Amino acid sequence: MKQSKLFFRVMSVLLTLCLFITAVVPQSVIMASANAYPDNYDNLTNEQKQAVIEQRLKEVNAKLSTLGKESKETEEYIDTLDQKIGYLQNQLNLDKQKITDSNNKITNLKQVYENNKTEIANLKVEIEELSKESVVIQKKFDVSYSEYSERAKAMYISGNMTVLEMLLTCDDISTLFTRLEMIKRVSKYDKELLNSLKEEGQRLLDSREKLQQKNDKLEQDQTVLIETQETLTQTVKELETQQLDFTQKQKDYETEKKESDELLVKLHQQKGEYSELRNQEQAELDAINADIAAAADRYIKEQEKNTTTTTTTKKTTTTTKPNGDTDKPTSKPSTQKPTEKPTSSNRLSLTYPVPSQTRITCDYGEYKGHTGVDFSCASNSKVVAAESGKVIISTDLKNSDGSYRSYGRYIVIAHDKKDAKGNYVFTLYAHNSQRLVSEGDYVKKGQQIAKSGSTGNSTGPHCHFEVRTPTGLYEDCVNPRPYLP
Repeated sequence: MKQSKLFFRVMSVLLTLCLFITAVVPQSVIMASANAYPDNYDNLTNEQKQAVIEQRLKEVNAKLSTLGKESKETEEYIDTLDQKIGYLQNQLNLDKQKITDSNNKITNLKQVYENNKTEIANLKVEIEELSKESVVIQKKFDVSYSEYSERAKAMYISGNMTVLEMLLTCDDISTLFTRLEMIKRVSKYDKELLNSLKEEGQRLLDSREKLQQKNDKLEQDQTVLIETQETLTQTVKELETQQLDFTQKQKDYETEKKESDELLVKLHQQKGEYSELRNQEQAELDAINADIAAAADRYIKEQEKNTTTTTTTKKTTTTTKPNGDTDKPTSKPSTQKPTEKPTSSNRLSLTYPVPSQTRITCDYGEYKGHTGVDFSCASNSKVVAAESGKVIISTDLKNSDGSYRSYGRYIVIAHDKKDAKGNYVFTLYAHNSQRLVSEGDYVKKGQQIAKSGSTGNSTGPHCHFEVRTPTGLYEDCVNPRPYLP
């Protein structure tokens, strides 16, 4: 009986825990895990990635169709739509890569084609020169061959008398010497004639072989030239198709993005709590964050330089009194500010950036890419420095048409106090309607620096607040909650 009661108690706890997890974990997270890319996605080929994305789009479209029958103005529908937009963005990235690959291929093919044409032109010149050279060699060979033939013919007509017979038939020694000299000269001439004939014959064979090789290479190059031209034509057609397909997908992406933004604005208006539009171009974000990181890096280097221990020479003065006595030397104290670790007096302690609104209305990481916390508040609410420090960025981010983008009117402060670990801390305040401080200004904790608004990538009036540490890099954004009161 006791075991039975224990079993039911354990089961009750487990069921309660399951219900708690279901309630706490956002629906978007559950859905994301169900539709996430496979673990080996990054190692897949582009064709395999395309297949995965198409399958995910098929699944998410089915879910959107089901959710849309009830209402599109729900968090779940918008999260699903944003997931689709993410897939479409990845699909566009793959298509961009295809277009880039095709352009590179066309460039290479054009270069191969031009190189091939140049090589063919050079081969034709070489073949022409070799042909002329071969004609000259042929003529020389013909002359030597004719001469050798005449010599062989004369020897044949004179009979088959051997050298020994010619010597034995001599009547006297004078004739013997004469015949010996004649045989020697004739043998040398015949030998030279034969060697000359062999050399010219070999030169003729080499020339013909080289000429044949050049002709064969010319034929191969001409075939390659035709094939390259055909491949180039085909690749250009493929590129045109890819570009048309990309343009259509870009339109689809923009349409879905616009719908998501409009639905999110309506949803936030209903709730009275505002945040950011969730779909931004990564290239734009990268450029903005590079500016923030660079400004933060300059500040850190400046601080490190200022806190380097320096020695100030003491200044000693001597005063002579009327009676001739002198005062004791007086020393001017050093103005050096020693480097010290953070203490309770100089340790970072942030206050809320919007004094009138201390409740976070959109948390850190509540949706993918949300690297700060949001405080929904009325337009022109007071925005203050969360801690003392130097303003390293105070600017407006605008599009070419004059409209605001991304953080809109935003400010970044590098704090002169470090956190408990001794790290530099940077805070960011975005979407302001008005900026009241400039880059280089020193601000105190709680000092007003801006008026809240909805400039840039915003669904309504609020203050987007970020904490970055130990650098200004996007990757160093941390949850601001632990730093706030």
